[in-house]
Amino acid sequence: MEKDRRGIHVAIMRKRKAAAAQKLLGTAAQTPHASRPPPPPSSKIQSPAGCCPHPRATALAVPLMASPGASSFAAALVAEDFPLVEREEEMGMAPDKYREVFELAQRGAHAFRNGRFDEAISFYSKAQTLRSGDPTILSNRSSAFCMISQVLRERSAADSEYQPLNGLDPTTHAELALKDAEKVLAINSNSPRPYLLKAYALILLEQYHEAREAILAGLEVDPLSHVLQSCLSDLQRNTNIAAGARHTRLVRTDDFECMLCFKLLFEPVTTPCGHSFCRSCLHQSMDHGNKCPMCRTVLFIGPKTYPISVTLSNIIQKNFPEEYAERKSEYETMTYAGVDLMPLFVMDVVLPCQKMALNIFEPRYRLMVRRIMEGNRRMGMVAIDSATGTVADCGCEVEIMECEPLPDGRFYLEVEGSRRFRILRSWDQDGYRVAEIEWLQDISLPEGSQERKDLMERANAASELAKTYVRRARELARPARRTRQLDLESMPGPQDPENFSFWLVNLINLRPSDRLDLLRLRDTRERISRTLRLLGDAEQICRVQ
Repeated sequence: MEKDRRGIHVAIMRKRKAAAAQKLLGTAAQTPHASRPPPPPSSKIQSPAGCCPHPRATALAVPLMASPGASSFAAALVAEDFPLVEREEEMGMAPDKYREVFELAQRGAHAFRNGRFDEAISFYSKAQTLRSGDPTILSNRSSAFCMISQVLRERSAADSEYQPLNGLDPTTHAELALKDAEKVLAINSNSPRPYLLKAYALILLEQYHEAREAILAGLEVDPLSHVLQSCLSDLQRNTNIAAGARHTRLVRTDDFECMLCFKLLFEPVTTPCGHSFCRSCLHQSMDHGNKCPMCRTVLFIGPKTYPISVTLSNIIQKNFPEEYAERKSEYETMTYAGVDLMPLFVMDVVLPCQKMALNIFEPRYRLMVRRIMEGNRRMGMVAIDSATGTVADCGCEVEIMECEPLPDGRFYLEVEGSRRFRILRSWDQDGYRVAEIEWLQDISLPEGSQERKDLMERANAASELAKTYVRRARELARPARRTRQLDLESMPGPQDPENFSFWLVNLINLRPSDRLDLLRLRDTRERISRTLRLLGDAEQICRVQ
């Protein structure tokens, strides 16, 4: 016990000395007539991956004024000491745990002041795990993230080329600093320090307007804060200079257009031969051959997994934001078709609850399947109406349950019908048909009505007849000819008469025109009655055979 008291006493003395030094540093940073801002802590840094530090790591120090308004943030980038309390009720946790947190925080502060920012982050993260949501720990970790981001941003090209550092990039460090600063603000918004940290993280992310708003919010809390006022002044002055020196906006030229769709590049992919295309356009082109569409060089790449050109994509997003947003919306509309828009596979009449295997080999449908698999895995199945010779006005939405890409580019699919729809209008898009639809359902009968009771009785009776039919069909059919259509486990209950009626229809092999008529029919009771008559005829045929 006596040993613990002596240890606490020593820690208190160290804390007081550190607080005095910090106060002195903060006062210097706030002095309005200082000829130069206080120097930042040593920028000695270690690799985030834990590899050996750069031999010139101690020379990585850069003036904080390299970023607009950074010179005034020195006071915010000083590690605060974790408060030491003696009474257990003030600790908020077990004394031994509190001492462990205190020790970790002290070691983190020591590492921070010696420029070992990764080590400081490690200590603060461990302390945060034991004492989640502590504002002092979070703000110190935010400061360390800011320092690492600043140092990495200002490394010379020679240092980066000949002695690279592994780990997170400066932007990610700044984002982590911003996240911690926002957590501190959510806990305690009455101190100017978290507003400074948030503003500096935003400056590192080049979000100067948001940084200014953060400082103004801090001034509402503490209007007399000299540090906040100085930071705001420096930020406005430097951002105005930066805005004046900024390059003029790039002119929209053919260099930013895809040579296949002649639109602004979206998710640009640059081939080994040096030509750039939209990823989806190149993917579609390679359905017809594995050569570059421009120079006909053979490409041994997979457009689906080939990385996009990050630099080109960033240039396009930054300089043409409105056009890029339109291209993104267009792509998502094609990929994630909404409830009123449906890509169509024109082949056969499919009914709800029906399962089917498909072999997709046409290039236009291979493109459609790829887009569907990136989206909601659903498409519409329609047939040609023999009465009109055109696409039928009704179809069924199917969900892709299994999708197996084959080496030659084909797809083997297993689909299952789900909902019916009526086509309002349709058009061709990239070779396949797309339709605007409305969902189709049977006419609902009021609960408790006599018509509803009759329907439920008919469904229950049909359920028993279907079970009998399936058992007899299994006995008469050869084992090799049995199909999944004779599976009672997948039968919907009679409590859902509409789905049950379509499951019942699927027991019988009907002509496409008859199946289309049943698909259009919106009377559940009539559909069950027709199916039972057809089942009776089919059972007689089986007995004769």
